[in-house]
Order: sequence, then C-alpha cells, then structure tokens
Amino acid sequence: MSGLSAAFTTDFLISFALVATIFVMLGLIINLYSELSNIKTRYKRMMTGSEGDSIEHMLSKHTSEVNAVANEQMRMDNRISKLEDFASGSLAHVAVIHFDAFEKTGQNLSWCVALLDRNKNGVVISTICGLESERSYAKPIEDGRAPSGYKLTREEEQALSQAMRN
Repeated sequence: MSGLSAAFTTDFLISFALVATIFVMLGLIINLYSELSNIKTRYKRMMTGSEGDSIEHMLSKHTSEVNAVANEQMRMDNRISKLEDFASGSLAHVAVIHFDAFEKTGQNLSWCVALLDRNKNGVVISTICGLESERSYAKPIEDGRAPSGYKLTREEEQALSQAMRN
C-alpha cells in the first residue's frame, strides 16, 4: 500500500497544484476584468463631452469653429491690407509757416502749408499776401522733394522740412 499511498499523494499534490493554479488564474482573470471595466467606464466618459456629445461630434464642431476663425482671420487680413493702403495715401505730415513776404507789411500775412502722405508725397501750397493783392501757388512733392521744374522758396522748404519731421 505504500506504493498506492505514494501514487495517491503524488496525484493529490498534482491535483492540488492544478486547482491552486486554476484559482490563481481565476483571480487574475477577475482582476483583469475589473481593470477592463474601469477602462471601459473611463473610455465612455472620455468619449462623451460635458454636454453628452460624442467626441466625434465635438471634434467636428471644433473643426467647424477653427475653419470659421481661419476665414474670419483671412477677411481681417484683407481689411487690414486695404486699410494700410488707404493709410499710406492719407494725410500724415503737415506743417504751416507764416511769414512776411514784403518787408514793409510786417504782419506775417503770407503763409505756406506742406501736406504729405506717409510716403512723403503731396503738395506745398503758398499764399503771398501783399497790401493790394494776394496770390496762391501749389507745387507737387514726390518722395519728400519737389520734382524738377519746380523751385521751392525758402519758406516752402522750411514747411516741407518741418512736415517731414512730424
């Protein structure tokens, strides 16, 4: 019987080891199922937004908003470009000089004004006032200078110089 007892003990130990292995495996399976359940719950929570929308819907909505903002940005860039073009041609540099064209009047009735845009293009207007007459002159200015054929007076040069400093 000792042979039978040894075989029984060996078979019992093997059976016990197998049953123990099965319980350990069953515990691991239960643990993995629990982890999988937690992951599923977190995944469902992630896939639904705060308003109950799916993440696909939220991404689609976000993409639409980004496209709308990009279109608005392009529209604003076009407006800014137009405004910059407009501003470059608008009046930016102005100076007025009063002077006495005739030494005897002494009242500084004559004047000249320089009107320039941001590109230093524009006009110098002068009015010479005498006792009995008044004359006005306009001379073009291109890139901060009078074109050839136009000679600026000392006062016009002074107004032009002052306008370009402003």
